[in-house]
Amino acid sequence: MSKQTKLSRIISTIILGIILVIGGVISCKHSHTIEGQGEGDTVAASEFEPQGAEKKLSINLNSITSVRFPKYKLSKATPIIPDSISMAADEETVSSGNYAATLILDTIPNKDFYDRIDAAAQHDTCWSINKFAYTYLHRDKQGGMYKIVFSKGGTQIFVTHVNRELAKIATTPGKEKGKKDKKTKR
Repeated sequence: MSKQTKLSRIISTIILGIILVIGGVISCKHSHTIEGQGEGDTVAASEFEPQGAEKKLSINLNSITSVRFPKYKLSKATPIIPDSISMAADEETVSSGNYAATLILDTIPNKDFYDRIDAAAQHDTCWSINKFAYTYLHRDKQGGMYKIVFSKGGTQIFVTHVNRELAKIATTPGKEKGKKDKKTKR
């Protein structure tokens, strides 16, 4: 029996050794395959790039104000990044709806243009006109807010738009910094 026990120990040791060698080879082969697959990105780098040139901002002042403006072009547009929303600056784009843009008129507007605005201001309460400053403050159909500001005789038009969520934060009473609640007991 001792020879048979010795023989079975040798066979079991050989089988265990073979299993360990095969397991080691498979483990090394598997880890090498995973490391070898890391040659390229699993997600394209373009997915992480800011949405800039391909998401060009289009502003139609006529559709916003119902007043026909002279020809203009977009000079610059920058996203508005609210303090209350935790977001990295490179993740926010003008396509989110929160932006400040500067438009440049091709020519200085003539008197007819300002007469059209004065006529529109007679029945549209969104217009606010001082001596030389024109302001248009309007909510869009989605609940966002437009603010358009320009001066008489100038060629720059400043357009600001915030989407519904940010407009809600900006117009909620008592949410402004430094304002105290009127219902506090004394």
